Amino acid sequence: MRAQEATAIGRVRHVLGATVTVELDPELAGVEPLWEGRLQSVGQIGSLVRIPQGPVTLIAAVALVGIAELSRPTAPSFVPQAGDRWLQVQLIGEIDGIGRFARGVSRYPGIDDLVHFTTSRQLAGIYPPASESRIRLGRLSASPEISVTLDAATLVVRHSAIVGSTGSGKTSAVSSLLQLLAAGGWHSANVVVVDPHGEYAKALGTVARVRSVLGAGTQLLRVPYWALPSSDILRAFCGPIDSQTITAKFAELVAAQRREFAKSCTWLKIDAASISSDTPVPFDLRDVWYKLQFDNTATYDRGQGAGNPEILDKGDAAELKPPIFKPYSMGSAAPYKGPFYLNYGSIPDRMRTRLLDERFRFFREPMPTPDGGDPLIHVVDEWLGGDKPISVLDFSGVPGEATDVAVGAILQILFELAVRSRTDGIGRPRPVLIVLEEAHRYLAESPTTRLAREAANRIAREGRKYGIGLSLVTQRPSELPATALSQCGTIIALRLTNGGDQATVKAALPDAVAGLADVLPALRTGEAIISGEAVTLPTRVLIDMPNPTPDAADPRLASWRAPGHENDLAGVVSRWRHT
Repeated sequence: MRAQEATAIGRVRHVLGATVTVELDPELAGVEPLWEGRLQSVGQIGSLVRIPQGPVTLIAAVALVGIAELSRPTAPSFVPQAGDRWLQVQLIGEIDGIGRFARGVSRYPGIDDLVHFTTSRQLAGIYPPASESRIRLGRLSASPEISVTLDAATLVVRHSAIVGSTGSGKTSAVSSLLQLLAAGGWHSANVVVVDPHGEYAKALGTVARVRSVLGAGTQLLRVPYWALPSSDILRAFCGPIDSQTITAKFAELVAAQRREFAKSCTWLKIDAASISSDTPVPFDLRDVWYKLQFDNTATYDRGQGAGNPEILDKGDAAELKPPIFKPYSMGSAAPYKGPFYLNYGSIPDRMRTRLLDERFRFFREPMPTPDGGDPLIHVVDEWLGGDKPISVLDFSGVPGEATDVAVGAILQILFELAVRSRTDGIGRPRPVLIVLEEAHRYLAESPTTRLAREAANRIAREGRKYGIGLSLVTQRPSELPATALSQCGTIIALRLTNGGDQATVKAALPDAVAGLADVLPALRTGEAIISGEAVTLPTRVLIDMPNPTPDAADPRLASWRAPGHENDLAGVVSRWRHT
């Protein structure tokens, strides 16, 4: 057989759909033949083989390697002779007569057809090089001299998922991809990275605008509460609310405040009568708080609030100083409880606490004025990085419920703007890619993540039509909603050790490469299986290391070898108290 064809490694013995069993040539030494001074990795899971079929050549990926004495239920259904060695390969595409590769096969191999390993020259013809439309991500694991590239347009607008257990190199992979994107000539890209742990500033600082919720001045990340629907504002400042009465009252007050602002605003051209509690028109939440606090504690000199309020101190809405009233009489004499006395429970107090909390400062800015300009335009431009191709939104140090609402608000506002963009704006005129780190944190089924989950699912379902792409980065793909994951056109899966996560990723991969997913727990750090529309064919890849690296490395123990001393916590405690 070797005399007939120097690159042949065996013959077809069994064909079942896209699964082909190959009996290896008994004269083949091992499973890595030497060719032109280089070992050919035939026996590596994910390596490629060729099966010539007249004018076309079928390409298949190795999914299983075996020997007759060790056959098990997953072995091929044919019965090899004792000592026989075999491969199980999955057909994934074909090369036509002029060297063009295409996914899918037009014909199937026959019994006894020769199977060949692929040389570096042939692999180079299958994997296109980096170009104006393709980004290099790394190298082929089985042939490190071959670059693996991704189609940038498909990766952006048809969504992607980047998954991997802690320590698998997931954050480095995202950083490398974004660095290469910025270096590839996309100077006016719109990439928004939602960073809950502050890991990406170090890796992307030279090509990105970094804004933090704990920043100051131009470094402050701003998500104005008034751009949210009233129910989400209430949730952000008071937590989940079960009372429909309180929700309705809050919406009524918010709508009234929005209309009042619109009537006096010189830059806002809108009919005040058309404004609802959800219209993104600015208003001052302190005024709403004051009205709730007033009604919740007011006493009157006549019953049912028909008389005058028995007020001792009017308080001040702007300074969040609550009004103080005379205590109501326990008997039948004045002062009397107001009609809404304590109807709102602790809601006003909780709202005031959040309005005073420095960790929620990003929600309170900017506070527009009626005679200024539209601040929402400037805020969205900050989210999109301004003159930088990448924007990092750092949410580290913010309470979880506030982060969930803020992330949901950003996703929702960007999507609404893209839907309404025509030849101007964002979306189809200038696509947006949203990289959602720790995606399972925002998209898991939980009452506190409703806004983020609904916004992400909506982008996953409809974003492609409007030029909004979503990249879900997570260590727990099993906790992602099925809607979002099923819409991801490209999956980059690094090492996964959890069985449930492996099953989720395997279910999301095409049947033809499901066997390749069996190596997920054995992948090296920085190695991934890539499948989907942005890559030429499902591939096992060594991802390029980013430079500089993100701030996601494991802590070192060098400090443990220093002479014993007390921990210096004064500065840490001070920063905690002031943030």
